[in-house]
Amino acid sequence: MRNKFRSNKLGEVFTPSWLVHKLMGKMPNLLFESKTKTYLDPACGNGNILIEVLNEKIQRGSTPLQALQTIYGIDIMQDNVWECRKRLFEAAYNYDKNPTKKWKIAILTNIRCANTLEKSLEDIFNAPLDELE
Repeated sequence: MRNKFRSNKLGEVFTPSWLVHKLMGKMPNLLFESKTKTYLDPACGNGNILIEVLNEKIQRGSTPLQALQTIYGIDIMQDNVWECRKRLFEAAYNYDKNPTKKWKIAILTNIRCANTLEKSLEDIFNAPLDELE
C-alpha cells in the first residue's frame, strides 16, 4: 500500500509476494511454457504478479523479449505504470544484459495507464503512445 488515502479512494492494495507465489502455483503450466500465450493483469499496480509471470516464462524457455511481448498490464495510477515498466525491464535485464529497442516497445505498448472499469481493453491497447516516438 502506497498510502491510506489511495487505498481508501482507489482500493489500491499491492499483492504480497507470498500470495503471488501461491497464485503462480495455481496457474496452468501452459501459460508459462508457451512462448505465445498471453497474460493480462487488469489492475497490475507496480507489477508484482507480472514480474513473476515474466520470470516463470523465461525460466521455462521464453527469451526475455518473448516474455515481455506476451505480458500485459493496466493500472489506473501513472506512477504504478512507470514503476511496473521499470521493474519488468530490470527483471528481463537480469536474464539478458543486451536489451534491444524491441524491449522498450513491448513494455511501453503492453503496460498501460487506464481505468479498466471505464474503458474496453480494445480502447486501452489501441490508444496511441507518445512514448514510442
